Amino acid sequence: MAYIGNSPANVGNYQIVDDISSSFNGVLTTFALTVSSSSISPVKSGQLLVGLNGVMQQPDDTGTNGFKVSGSNIIFSSAPTSSSTFWSVYQGQNVDVGTPSNSTVGTSELSATGTASSSTYLRGDNTWAVIVDDDTIYTHPTTAGNKHVPTGGSSGQFLKYDSSGTAVWAADNDTVYTHPTGDGDKHVPAASGSTSGQLLTSTGTGSVPTWQDAPQGVSNSKLFYFGSFT
Repeated sequence: MAYIGNSPANVGNYQIVDDISSSFNGVLTTFALTVSSSSISPVKSGQLLVGLNGVMQQPDDTGTNGFKVSGSNIIFSSAPTSSSTFWSVYQGQNVDVGTPSNSTVGTSELSATGTASSSTYLRGDNTWAVIVDDDTIYTHPTTAGNKHVPTGGSSGQFLKYDSSGTAVWAADNDTVYTHPTGDGDKHVPAASGSTSGQLLTSTGTGSVPTWQDAPQGVSNSKLFYFGSFT
């Protein structure tokens, strides 16, 4: 239906109080208050709308007129008769709004102190605070023992010492060993057959020694014989 002016506010948690008229006897003035059989405790008398025999009763915390509330009880200033009817609404309680829907709560709805801005954040103590830049950028030390592997390098190169704590890429320039062939540097020749009892002989300076049978009169205990056996 339409309203002239503002529509009634659809807020609050209004509840019908359980009927207590069955306990009226013209003597009792104090009765327990319940809603759906659960006890209620209004903070003040004005939170109850009470009607006896269709007549609204005055809420009076002094108890002189109408009724007052004490804890979870209603106390009438005079005892209702046994034929009296009762009707009451418990109004003005806190409303449980549940979980807000997505995108319905902004910074203006928060109770946080401080100023919300692009340079502040909300701390755990519900306070807007400015982000403090206390040097969060890591700078790697460059002293000896802390340096990185240098850039560059290529296949076959290796790292070599350059200075204290510094290595550089270098080429391997002497990886193939070539044995000299001059006098005094020749190898012991390989045997072509059985060398048992033979001697290593040479025909002269610079010649390649060979294995030969020891001639008659030459002891094979000699390891090397310089000169010809003939």
